[in-house]
Amino acid sequence: MDKKIDFKYGIETHDKYHATNMLDCYEYAISNGIKSKFGNEISMYNIFAKNITLRMTIDSETSINLSMNNYSNQFIDVATYENSSLEIIEQLLDKDEIVIINTLHHEIKFFKFYNTPYSTERGMPIHWLSIVHHDCENLYYVENPDLINHGNYSYYGDNKTVGMISKEYMKKFFDRYLLCLKINIDFKQLDVFADRLLEILQAIIESSKPENVTNGFDEYYGIAVIERMIEICLNNSKTYYSEYSEDLSFSLVDAIRIIFQARIYMKECLMCFVDNNRYITKDEIFDAFEPAIKTWIVVYQVLLKRHIKKQQLLGRHISEYLSQLILHEKRIIDCIKKIMQCT
Repeated sequence: MDKKIDFKYGIETHDKYHATNMLDCYEYAISNGIKSKFGNEISMYNIFAKNITLRMTIDSETSINLSMNNYSNQFIDVATYENSSLEIIEQLLDKDEIVIINTLHHEIKFFKFYNTPYSTERGMPIHWLSIVHHDCENLYYVENPDLINHGNYSYYGDNKTVGMISKEYMKKFFDRYLLCLKINIDFKQLDVFADRLLEILQAIIESSKPENVTNGFDEYYGIAVIERMIEICLNNSKTYYSEYSEDLSFSLVDAIRIIFQARIYMKECLMCFVDNNRYITKDEIFDAFEPAIKTWIVVYQVLLKRHIKKQQLLGRHISEYLSQLILHEKRIIDCIKKIMQCT
Protein backbone atom coordinates (compact mmCIF):
# COMPACT_ATOMS: atom_id res chain seq x y z
CA MET A 1 0.00 0.00 0.00
CA ASP A 2 1.69 3.20 -1.15
CA LYS A 3 -0.81 5.61 0.40
CA LYS A 4 -0.32 6.71 4.00
CA ILE A 5 -3.57 7.33 5.85
CA ASP A 6 -3.34 9.00 9.22
CA PHE A 7 -6.69 9.62 10.89
CA LYS A 8 -6.79 11.52 14.16
CA TYR A 9 -9.95 11.49 16.22
CA GLY A 10 -10.97 13.64 19.17
CA ILE A 11 -8.95 16.70 18.17
CA GLU A 12 -11.93 19.06 18.64
CA THR A 13 -11.84 21.52 21.55
CA HIS A 14 -13.52 20.19 24.72
CA ASP A 15 -14.43 17.04 22.81
CA LYS A 16 -14.21 14.15 25.24
CA TYR A 17 -16.85 12.33 23.16
CA HIS A 18 -15.03 12.58 19.78
CA ALA A 19 -17.65 14.59 17.90
CA THR A 20 -16.98 13.14 14.46
CA ASN A 21 -17.85 9.71 15.86
CA MET A 22 -21.22 11.15 16.86
CA LEU A 23 -22.40 11.46 13.27
CA ASP A 24 -24.80 8.85 11.92
CA CYS A 25 -23.22 6.07 9.87
CA TYR A 26 -23.90 7.85 6.56
CA GLU A 27 -22.30 11.13 7.63
CA TYR A 28 -19.55 9.34 9.54
CA ALA A 29 -18.58 7.39 6.41
CA ILE A 30 -18.54 10.60 4.36
CA SER A 31 -16.41 12.37 6.98
CA ASN A 32 -13.85 9.55 6.82
CA GLY A 33 -13.75 9.84 3.03
CA ILE A 34 -13.16 13.59 3.36
CA LYS A 35 -10.29 13.01 5.79
CA SER A 36 -8.75 10.43 3.50
CA LYS A 37 -8.87 12.76 0.51
CA PHE A 38 -8.16 16.15 2.08
CA GLY A 39 -6.46 15.40 5.40
CA ASN A 40 -7.31 16.06 9.02
CA GLU A 41 -7.39 19.84 8.79
CA ILE A 42 -10.81 19.93 7.13
CA SER A 43 -13.49 21.08 9.59
CA MET A 44 -16.54 18.82 9.60
CA TYR A 45 -18.72 21.22 11.57
CA ASN A 46 -19.53 23.42 8.61
CA ILE A 47 -20.54 20.37 6.58
CA PHE A 48 -22.75 18.44 9.00
CA ALA A 49 -24.38 21.08 11.23
CA LYS A 50 -28.07 20.30 11.62
CA ASN A 51 -31.28 21.21 13.41
CA ILE A 52 -31.45 19.49 16.82
CA THR A 53 -35.15 20.17 17.46
CA LEU A 54 -37.00 17.14 18.79
CA ARG A 55 -40.06 15.97 16.87
CA MET A 56 -42.60 13.38 17.95
CA THR A 57 -45.59 12.01 16.05
CA ILE A 58 -48.24 9.74 17.54
CA ASP A 59 -50.68 8.15 15.10
CA SER A 60 -54.22 6.92 15.65
CA GLU A 61 -52.87 3.52 16.71
CA THR A 62 -50.64 5.15 19.35
CA SER A 63 -47.46 4.28 17.48
CA ILE A 64 -44.73 6.72 18.50
CA ASN A 65 -42.06 8.11 16.19
CA LEU A 66 -39.31 10.19 17.77
CA SER A 67 -36.86 12.07 15.56
CA MET A 68 -35.28 15.45 14.85
CA ASN A 69 -36.27 18.02 12.27
CA ASN A 70 -34.37 17.47 9.06
CA TYR A 71 -32.30 20.22 7.47
CA SER A 72 -31.18 19.90 3.87
CA ASN A 73 -27.44 19.74 3.24
CA GLN A 74 -26.52 21.68 0.12
CA PHE A 75 -22.81 20.84 0.42
CA ILE A 76 -23.08 17.12 -0.36
CA ASP A 77 -23.72 15.83 -3.88
CA VAL A 78 -24.28 12.07 -4.26
CA ALA A 79 -23.94 9.86 -7.33
CA THR A 80 -25.54 6.42 -6.86
CA TYR A 81 -24.34 3.30 -8.66
CA GLU A 82 -27.32 0.94 -8.60
CA ASN A 83 -25.50 -1.91 -10.36
CA SER A 84 -22.46 -1.68 -8.14
CA SER A 85 -19.51 -4.03 -8.21
CA LEU A 86 -16.00 -4.39 -6.81
CA GLU A 87 -14.71 -3.07 -10.14
CA ILE A 88 -16.71 0.16 -9.76
CA ILE A 89 -15.27 0.69 -6.28
CA GLU A 90 -11.77 0.20 -7.66
CA GLN A 91 -12.34 2.60 -10.55
CA LEU A 92 -13.68 5.35 -8.27
CA LEU A 93 -10.84 4.96 -5.77
CA ASP A 94 -8.31 5.11 -8.60
CA LYS A 95 -9.80 8.51 -9.50
CA ASP A 96 -9.40 9.63 -5.86
CA GLU A 97 -13.16 9.85 -5.33
CA ILE A 98 -14.88 9.67 -1.94
CA VAL A 99 -16.57 6.26 -1.86
CA ILE A 100 -19.02 4.82 0.66
CA ILE A 101 -20.85 1.51 0.36
CA ASN A 102 -23.77 -0.44 1.78
CA THR A 103 -23.63 -4.23 1.72
CA LEU A 104 -24.56 -7.26 3.84
CA HIS A 105 -22.58 -5.92 6.78
CA HIS A 106 -24.10 -8.22 9.40
CA GLU A 107 -22.48 -11.19 7.68
CA ILE A 108 -19.02 -9.58 7.52
CA LYS A 109 -16.68 -10.80 10.22
CA PHE A 110 -15.21 -7.46 11.35
CA PHE A 111 -18.59 -6.06 12.43
CA LYS A 112 -19.42 -6.20 16.12
CA PHE A 113 -22.89 -7.57 15.39
CA TYR A 114 -21.53 -10.26 13.09
CA ASN A 115 -24.26 -12.85 12.61
CA THR A 116 -24.42 -15.22 9.68
CA PRO A 117 -26.59 -15.72 7.77
CA TYR A 118 -28.38 -12.37 7.62
CA SER A 119 -32.10 -12.50 6.85
CA THR A 120 -33.22 -10.04 4.17
CA GLU A 121 -36.93 -10.81 4.52
CA ARG A 122 -37.60 -7.26 5.73
CA GLY A 123 -35.34 -5.68 3.15
CA MET A 124 -31.67 -5.05 2.75
CA PRO A 125 -29.63 -3.70 5.68
CA ILE A 126 -28.75 -0.02 5.80
CA HIS A 127 -25.28 0.81 7.05
CA TRP A 128 -22.64 2.90 5.32
CA LEU A 129 -18.95 2.12 5.29
CA SER A 130 -16.14 4.32 3.98
CA ILE A 131 -13.71 2.62 1.56
CA VAL A 132 -10.59 4.78 1.48
CA HIS A 133 -8.12 2.81 -0.64
CA HIS A 134 -7.41 -0.49 -2.38
CA ASP A 135 -4.48 -2.48 -3.71
CA CYS A 136 -4.22 -5.74 -5.61
CA GLU A 137 -5.46 -7.87 -2.72
CA ASN A 138 -7.23 -5.70 -0.16
CA LEU A 139 -9.78 -3.00 0.49
CA TYR A 140 -9.00 -0.43 3.19
CA TYR A 141 -11.87 1.00 5.20
CA VAL A 142 -12.69 3.09 8.25
CA GLU A 143 -15.44 2.06 10.66
CA ASN A 144 -16.69 3.43 13.97
CA PRO A 145 -14.61 1.65 16.66
CA ASP A 146 -17.80 0.94 18.61
CA LEU A 147 -19.02 -1.25 15.74
CA ILE A 148 -15.88 -3.33 15.25
CA ASN A 149 -15.39 -6.93 16.33
CA HIS A 150 -11.72 -6.55 17.25
CA GLY A 151 -11.18 -10.30 17.34
CA ASN A 152 -11.83 -10.40 13.58
CA TYR A 153 -10.30 -7.03 12.69
CA SER A 154 -7.07 -6.53 10.75
CA TYR A 155 -5.68 -3.01 10.65
CA TYR A 156 -3.20 -1.22 8.42
CA GLY A 157 0.34 -0.99 9.80
CA ASP A 158 0.39 0.88 13.09
CA ASN A 159 -2.86 2.70 12.35
CA LYS A 160 -5.64 0.85 14.15
CA THR A 161 -8.28 3.22 12.75
CA VAL A 162 -7.87 1.85 9.21
CA GLY A 163 -9.06 -1.70 8.62
CA MET A 164 -8.03 -4.00 5.80
CA ILE A 165 -10.01 -6.86 4.32
CA SER A 166 -9.34 -9.07 1.33
CA LYS A 167 -11.23 -8.41 -1.89
CA GLU A 168 -11.76 -12.12 -2.32
CA TYR A 169 -13.56 -12.30 1.02
CA MET A 170 -15.72 -9.23 0.33
CA LYS A 171 -16.64 -10.13 -3.25
CA LYS A 172 -19.06 -12.86 -2.16
CA PHE A 173 -21.07 -10.22 -0.26
CA PHE A 174 -20.80 -7.66 -3.04
CA ASP A 175 -22.08 -10.18 -5.58
CA ARG A 176 -25.25 -10.64 -3.51
CA TYR A 177 -25.82 -6.98 -2.60
CA LEU A 178 -23.79 -3.81 -3.00
CA LEU A 179 -24.80 -0.17 -3.25
CA CYS A 180 -21.98 2.23 -3.97
CA LEU A 181 -22.10 6.04 -3.61
CA LYS A 182 -19.65 8.61 -4.92
CA ILE A 183 -19.63 11.70 -2.72
CA ASN A 184 -18.71 15.17 -3.88
CA ILE A 185 -18.31 18.02 -1.38
CA ASP A 186 -18.82 21.57 -2.64
CA PHE A 187 -16.04 23.25 -0.69
CA LYS A 188 -16.63 26.52 -2.55
CA GLN A 189 -19.84 26.92 -0.55
CA LEU A 190 -18.32 26.34 2.88
CA ASP A 191 -17.67 30.05 3.41
CA VAL A 192 -21.41 30.45 3.97
CA PHE A 193 -21.11 28.31 7.10
CA ALA A 194 -21.93 31.16 9.46
CA ASP A 195 -25.07 32.14 7.55
CA ARG A 196 -26.22 28.53 7.32
CA LEU A 197 -25.59 27.90 11.01
CA LEU A 198 -27.56 31.00 11.98
CA GLU A 199 -30.45 29.75 9.82
CA ILE A 200 -30.34 26.43 11.66
CA LEU A 201 -30.22 28.11 15.07
CA GLN A 202 -33.20 30.29 14.16
CA ALA A 203 -35.07 27.19 13.00
CA ILE A 204 -34.34 25.51 16.35
CA ILE A 205 -35.87 28.46 18.22
CA GLU A 206 -38.91 28.65 15.95
CA SER A 207 -39.51 24.90 16.02
CA SER A 208 -40.11 24.87 19.75
CA LYS A 209 -43.85 25.29 19.31
CA PRO A 210 -47.04 23.80 20.77
CA GLU A 211 -48.69 20.60 19.63
CA ASN A 212 -49.90 20.60 16.04
CA VAL A 213 -52.50 18.04 14.98
CA THR A 214 -52.64 17.16 11.28
CA ASN A 215 -54.02 14.27 9.23
CA GLY A 216 -54.71 12.07 12.23
CA PHE A 217 -51.23 12.56 13.66
CA ASP A 218 -50.40 14.38 16.89
CA GLU A 219 -47.18 16.29 16.36
CA TYR A 220 -44.98 17.72 19.11
CA TYR A 221 -41.79 19.79 18.93
CA GLY A 222 -38.97 20.71 21.27
CA ILE A 223 -39.76 20.76 24.99
CA ALA A 224 -43.33 19.65 24.21
CA VAL A 225 -41.92 16.28 23.12
CA ILE A 226 -40.38 15.63 26.54
CA GLU A 227 -43.54 16.83 28.30
CA ARG A 228 -45.59 14.38 26.24
CA MET A 229 -43.14 11.55 27.01
CA ILE A 230 -43.56 12.26 30.73
CA GLU A 231 -47.34 12.04 30.33
CA ILE A 232 -46.93 8.67 28.64
CA CYS A 233 -44.59 7.48 31.40
CA LEU A 234 -47.07 8.46 34.11
CA ASN A 235 -50.07 7.03 32.27
CA ASN A 236 -51.17 3.97 34.20
CA SER A 237 -53.00 2.52 31.22
CA LYS A 238 -51.08 0.17 28.97
CA THR A 239 -51.74 2.15 25.83
CA TYR A 240 -48.12 2.94 25.04
CA TYR A 241 -45.35 0.37 24.84
CA SER A 242 -46.96 -2.21 27.09
CA GLU A 243 -47.24 -4.50 24.10
CA TYR A 244 -44.69 -3.24 21.63
CA SER A 245 -42.90 -4.88 18.76
CA GLU A 246 -39.14 -5.29 18.92
CA ASP A 247 -38.74 -2.98 15.92
CA LEU A 248 -40.81 -0.23 17.57
CA SER A 249 -38.84 -0.57 20.79
CA PHE A 250 -35.48 -0.43 19.01
CA SER A 251 -36.54 2.62 16.98
CA LEU A 252 -37.17 4.58 20.18
CA VAL A 253 -33.84 3.52 21.71
CA ASP A 254 -32.02 4.40 18.50
CA ALA A 255 -33.75 7.79 18.33
CA ILE A 256 -32.46 8.65 21.81
CA ARG A 257 -28.95 7.74 20.69
CA ILE A 258 -29.25 10.05 17.68
CA ILE A 259 -30.54 12.84 19.92
CA PHE A 260 -27.58 12.91 22.30
CA GLN A 261 -25.11 12.45 19.45
CA ALA A 262 -26.59 15.43 17.62
CA ARG A 263 -26.28 17.57 20.75
CA ILE A 264 -22.63 16.60 21.17
CA TYR A 265 -21.95 17.60 17.58
CA MET A 266 -23.88 20.88 17.83
CA LYS A 267 -22.03 21.75 21.05
CA GLU A 268 -18.68 21.37 19.32
CA CYS A 269 -19.97 23.18 16.24
CA LEU A 270 -21.07 26.19 18.30
CA MET A 271 -17.82 26.37 20.25
CA CYS A 272 -15.97 26.48 16.95
CA PHE A 273 -18.36 29.15 15.62
CA VAL A 274 -18.04 31.52 18.63
CA ASP A 275 -14.28 31.17 18.91
CA ASN A 276 -13.73 34.93 18.65
CA ASN A 277 -17.05 36.09 20.09
CA ARG A 278 -16.67 38.30 23.16
CA TYR A 279 -20.35 38.06 24.13
CA ILE A 280 -20.47 34.33 24.85
CA THR A 281 -17.70 31.91 25.77
CA LYS A 282 -16.99 28.30 24.88
CA ASP A 283 -17.40 27.41 28.54
CA GLU A 284 -20.92 28.88 28.57
CA ILE A 285 -21.86 26.72 25.58
CA PHE A 286 -20.23 23.68 27.16
CA ASP A 287 -22.06 24.26 30.45
CA ALA A 288 -25.40 24.65 28.64
CA PHE A 289 -25.09 21.48 26.55
CA GLU A 290 -23.17 19.11 28.82
CA PRO A 291 -25.91 18.41 31.44
CA ALA A 292 -28.42 17.63 28.69
CA ILE A 293 -25.94 15.35 26.91
CA LYS A 294 -25.15 13.44 30.10
CA THR A 295 -28.84 12.99 30.94
CA TRP A 296 -29.79 11.89 27.41
CA ILE A 297 -27.00 9.30 27.63
CA VAL A 298 -28.42 7.99 30.92
CA VAL A 299 -31.88 7.76 29.35
CA TYR A 300 -30.39 5.90 26.40
CA GLN A 301 -28.56 3.43 28.65
CA VAL A 302 -31.66 2.75 30.76
CA LEU A 303 -33.91 2.24 27.73
CA LEU A 304 -31.34 0.08 25.97
CA LYS A 305 -31.13 -2.29 28.94
CA ARG A 306 -34.92 -2.51 29.11
CA HIS A 307 -35.11 -3.09 25.37
CA ILE A 308 -32.65 -5.97 25.63
CA LYS A 309 -34.71 -7.47 28.47
CA LYS A 310 -37.93 -6.88 26.44
CA GLN A 311 -39.37 -4.69 29.20
CA GLN A 312 -41.73 -1.74 28.84
CA LEU A 313 -39.63 1.28 27.91
CA LEU A 314 -41.65 4.31 28.97
CA GLY A 315 -42.66 4.32 32.63
CA ARG A 316 -42.07 6.00 35.98
CA HIS A 317 -38.50 4.70 36.05
CA ILE A 318 -37.55 7.21 33.35
CA SER A 319 -39.88 10.14 34.11
CA GLU A 320 -37.50 11.76 36.63
CA TYR A 321 -34.71 11.92 34.04
CA LEU A 322 -37.13 13.39 31.51
CA SER A 323 -38.13 16.09 34.01
CA GLN A 324 -34.45 16.99 34.36
CA LEU A 325 -34.15 17.11 30.58
CA ILE A 326 -36.80 19.81 30.33
CA LEU A 327 -34.60 22.12 32.42
CA HIS A 328 -31.46 21.16 30.50
CA GLU A 329 -33.07 21.61 27.08
CA LYS A 330 -34.37 25.04 28.12
CA ARG A 331 -30.78 26.01 28.96
CA ILE A 332 -29.75 24.94 25.46
CA ILE A 333 -32.47 27.09 23.90
CA ASP A 334 -31.44 30.06 26.09
CA CYS A 335 -27.84 29.56 25.02
CA ILE A 336 -28.83 29.50 21.35
CA LYS A 337 -30.91 32.65 21.82
CA LYS A 338 -27.92 34.39 23.37
CA ILE A 339 -25.74 33.42 20.43
CA MET A 340 -28.35 34.79 18.06
CA GLN A 341 -28.51 38.07 19.97
CA CYS A 342 -24.73 38.41 19.81
CA THR A 343 -24.45 38.02 16.04
